Amino acid sequence: MRGDSLQNNYRKGVASLVILSLLRREDMYGYQLVQETARVSGGLLTTQEGSLYPVLYRLVEQGYITDRKVLVGKRMTRVYYHLEPLGAEHLDSLIQDYTNVTTGVFRILRAGENSEENP
Repeated sequence: MRGDSLQNNYRKGVASLVILSLLRREDMYGYQLVQETARVSGGLLTTQEGSLYPVLYRLVEQGYITDRKVLVGKRMTRVYYHLEPLGAEHLDSLIQDYTNVTTGVFRILRAGENSEENP
């Protein structure tokens, strides 16, 4: 069970990192975030809108992003998300943490490969 919790936290962290990073470029609405995630990652990262919105709501609650409703056409409303300065600071911190973790993991993986070659 602990592994599931750790994996869920990792996914939420990566989702926050990706969302904040995309919003650094421009304000976007939910479906646009889903499409840009897939496009920019070359299809390696995909997400469902249903799993995106809880992360967006949490980021709004934390003050990292804000939302604004825009009327599109006569009836349709889109909610655009905007990266706030606090969110940009948080993004920089997430990038540093993610870089450190992935660097450490890759070093361990490479060390494992080397030890297999030299028993």
